[in-house]
Amino acid sequence: MNFTTLFLFFIGAVGVFNSLILSIYFLFFIKPKQITNILFGFFLLFFSERVLRSLVYFFNHYDLSNAYSRFEPVSFVFIGPFLFLYVVSVIKPSSKVVVLWKYHILFWVFIVIGIHFIFPYPDDPMFWKKYILKSINIQWLMYLSISAWFVFKQVKNTQYKQQKLTPIQLWIILLLIAVLILWLIYFFISFSYFITGSIVFSILFYSFYFFFLFKKKERALVFKKTKKYGDKKIEDSKATELIQKLEFFIKEQKPYKNADLKSLDIAKALDISTHQFSQLLNDNLGKSFSEFINTYRIEEAKRIIQFNTKYTLDAIGYESGFNSKTTFYNTFKRITGVTPAKYRAQCLSS
Repeated sequence: MNFTTLFLFFIGAVGVFNSLILSIYFLFFIKPKQITNILFGFFLLFFSERVLRSLVYFFNHYDLSNAYSRFEPVSFVFIGPFLFLYVVSVIKPSSKVVVLWKYHILFWVFIVIGIHFIFPYPDDPMFWKKYILKSINIQWLMYLSISAWFVFKQVKNTQYKQQKLTPIQLWIILLLIAVLILWLIYFFISFSYFITGSIVFSILFYSFYFFFLFKKKERALVFKKTKKYGDKKIEDSKATELIQKLEFFIKEQKPYKNADLKSLDIAKALDISTHQFSQLLNDNLGKSFSEFINTYRIEEAKRIIQFNTKYTLDAIGYESGFNSKTTFYNTFKRITGVTPAKYRAQCLSS
């Protein structure tokens, strides 16, 4: 290798090597075990392996003399699914897609095994490059598009339209943009220029790495390294009992009508700590305290609009438990998809 080639190889390889190390850290060493971190670790592992393949290919055109090159790159199949599962685990952690993620991946494992035996890579590498890899890239793009759709819906339904993107939302958006850039490179650039993908990957990897290195608050929010609730975990039977008790209390006492309601107030009614109550909401219901309470407040507002036409819309907001009309209007539209005025007009017309 001349100096230029050696330099390009170093730039491309250094990011891949460190991302592989980081993926192993997320999979085996980060504590406590979080499903989001595990899914991100798998995504980073397979994505790094994709970049590593392109790097090896660039410096060894059509060389199948080593075992690594002889084995078909079926691992590329898992990039899209793990990206999608990671995004959903962050956006909607209580989704069945996340709970059943192993079955999702198992489906693609069977597909990979089938490809391995039906179309052996060493028998016809050109067939692989022309058809199989192109199909995998299309699958990758489909998962990328679905992930972007999930993020778009979540951002669109943000509680306050004037609010800036949260660190987690911003991270997911930037991650998807980075993955799209690399997808475009690997899909449209010829094999002879695959080194470009490795170099871009290194640049993107270290950009994210140094950002989170110096932004401890954002790092803690995105990757959830700390134990939020200590070692205690609410058992399923106990969680079911508490949820039933919570629903009964909410419907009977209607505490959501109190604009100054705190999570401590409900925790006392359930005879649990505020940490346990937050854990119940986040882990078992997939909602924050404000999301949970505002759902009941909007249902109350809808009921008043339907059966009492004397109240002004502002008064209905305050009667339902909101402490400002802006919060009421924004939350109502986010949950129902229409403004309070339009909802009232629909009720009157029907």
